[in-house]
Amino acid sequence: MEPSYQTRKLIGRILLWVLLALVGVAFWVQYNSKIVQTLTARQEGPVRLLVLTQPAMRFAYNPVTRKTVVTLAKCSAEKKETCFNGEYDRFFIPQITDQQTYWTTLKEDLSSWRFNPAPLWNYVRGYVNALVQRRTNVNPAEWVALSMELPYLTATDFAVEKPVTTQKKGKQAPKEEISPKEEPELPVLASSNKPLIVEVLNASGRKGLASQLKQYLREQNNKGLLRVDVIDTGNYPTQEDTSFIIDYSGKLVQVTQVSHAIGINGEIRRETSATAICDSRIVLGKDFQIPL
Repeated sequence: MEPSYQTRKLIGRILLWVLLALVGVAFWVQYNSKIVQTLTARQEGPVRLLVLTQPAMRFAYNPVTRKTVVTLAKCSAEKKETCFNGEYDRFFIPQITDQQTYWTTLKEDLSSWRFNPAPLWNYVRGYVNALVQRRTNVNPAEWVALSMELPYLTATDFAVEKPVTTQKKGKQAPKEEISPKEEPELPVLASSNKPLIVEVLNASGRKGLASQLKQYLREQNNKGLLRVDVIDTGNYPTQEDTSFIIDYSGKLVQVTQVSHAIGINGEIRRETSATAICDSRIVLGKDFQIPL
């Protein structure tokens, strides 16, 4: 038996009020959430998410450049308020607490979800479980806004900073470490009107590989395809299975362009050094192949 006209009219009104309530909630969340406002307006970030693995990781995402700086620190879920002196916007406690396992899984999911839908289902289920179990304070609107950024990201859009160690009495702290409270100062070589200055180091065990890449990059620069200048080549102290880039300049957009151009798809290691003679070092592992 079909519902009467009055019943259909009542159902329609209820659905309309529910829709208006949802729209009102969405506007209220956007008005009150700094994260949603920053992401939707493409404002200069950063949006900072604390992921409480062991050790903890803070993701600082810039919506304008779509680049993320990952900083490591030793802190726990029980004392999360003290992590990075409380300088983060939201937190997330994953079920995978081992930092290396979580980071490896995240990079694999970023590169494979377009071809395999399983990571998407795990991603949604993981957030819902974390929300129910109160392992995160990211609200649904913020989660949707953050999720809409993921299709634009690959592993090369992440720059990883070394963890900070406590200075011991009688010993100097290592120079190439970054305080999570401060952004590193850019060296003179990182001037915006100059090309990215790089050093190429061979860690593959194959002779002449660094020289071949040097020639390739100089050809790309002469053609105007890349703004890059190779000032030196050499051998890395150890052999490496995987290629990577160490950046000293903070010019993540240019570094990422070079990384994509030569086929290095891992995260960028972000360091500081008062003695660095270049903006970035390209370390060629056994997996590296000269682009065709």
